[in-house]
Amino acid sequence: MTIKTSQTMTRKNLTNKTAMVSGLALLTWLAMLPTLAFAHPGHGLIVAEGIFSTSVLSGILHPLTGFDHLMLALGMGLLFTQMHSFKKGFASLAIGLVAGFALSLSVSLNSTLIEFGILLSIVLLTLALMSRYFNHAPNQSNEASVNTWHNLAIVGFGALAMFHGAAHAIEVPANSSTAGFFIGMIVAMLSLYTVGKGVATYLNTHLQDSLIVQRVIAVVGLCGVLLS
Repeated sequence: MTIKTSQTMTRKNLTNKTAMVSGLALLTWLAMLPTLAFAHPGHGLIVAEGIFSTSVLSGILHPLTGFDHLMLALGMGLLFTQMHSFKKGFASLAIGLVAGFALSLSVSLNSTLIEFGILLSIVLLTLALMSRYFNHAPNQSNEASVNTWHNLAIVGFGALAMFHGAAHAIEVPANSSTAGFFIGMIVAMLSLYTVGKGVATYLNTHLQDSLIVQRVIAVVGLCGVLLS
């Protein structure tokens, strides 16, 4: 082995180690993000008193202080980016949240059913994030089959997002503007979804096997929901 080859391998190993450390640091940041606030729902931190702008801020804080909503938005952004379906996933999440919010305001829904739906969405999302099937682009031999399952996943997780939208509607503070709270919630959830895309892009760019870190993130997220 030549000195030049040895130096090249050394630099490559250092680069891989640096990327891994960066990935773990990112994972730690994601795990600590929900602790930035002391309680969920976050709207409890602000007394809206019917003011529209304050209600919007209250709605923005709400998803940021609940690990279940954080996991859904970030996880879906990560998953659909890996599936090369970010725009479709964005639309699916938005439609699901709006539909669930509107339905919950119109019909009295069982809170136990909503909690079960939220938990189911997180468990299924965790399994999808841990699956290589949803991580790699389809190859020529099974492209049609993979695309079919990807489309089903997009529709399915959009439907499960309705439970999260319904939960947001139930938790609208009594003294706040419903429209303002809804706008804030939508902005926060879709922004978190976009952050999930950034996480996926970072993992794919800096790590050779991003699926390992992705699986760890999924497990940490699931544990956070179950223990919260």
